[in-house]
Formats: sequence, structure tokens, C-alpha cells
Amino acid sequence: MQGREPAAGPLPYAEITDEGYAVRVAETFTVQEYGPAVLLNGDCPRCQHPISCPIVNHVYRWSGPGTSGDSGYRTVLCTCEGVHPARPDGLTGCGAYWTLRLEVES
Repeated sequence: MQGREPAAGPLPYAEITDEGYAVRVAETFTVQEYGPAVLLNGDCPRCQHPISCPIVNHVYRWSGPGTSGDSGYRTVLCTCEGVHPARPDGLTGCGAYWTLRLEVES
């Protein structure tokens, strides 16, 4: 299913979050295990374009002093290929981001 554009035209790029984004993603995205990661698939909660987000469940690079164990929280970005005016060169997506807590089921 194709993502849909807002009736008034393409949604402009904006680096923005909303508490409802994570809620919609948790309710609507599919999750597939993919080796040491999971693949989240669904429509961006802001622009409604389809996205696919790999989330790695292991830390492969030490990030410096003060780093403690893996909390399970991941920031996810819209990576859609839709048209979003004012998007900086070299970026994808509409600018939306949200935080999810991933839990491992036994």
C-alpha cells in the first residue's frame, strides 16, 4: 500500500517528534527478526509514507565514558522516499523521529 500525501500537498521537512508517534508505531508496525536486529515496517506516523527501519539489538561501538548497559530504548527516524520540501540534501524522510523501547520476548 502506498503512503498518502496530505490533501494540501507534500508535507514540508521538519525535525519534529510527538508522543503519539511511538504509540501509533507500536500499534501499527510489523516486527521481523533479522539476525542481530529487528526490522520495523509500517507507515511513518507523521507523513504516512511507508518506511522500513532496522534496529540493532547489540551495541557494536563503545560510545564513551558513562556508557552503561543497554536500556532497550531506540530513537527511530522516518526514512521515507516521499517528497518533502525543504529537506536538506543528502537526507531522507520527513524529519519525524520517535523513541521506542524494545523488549525481548522469551
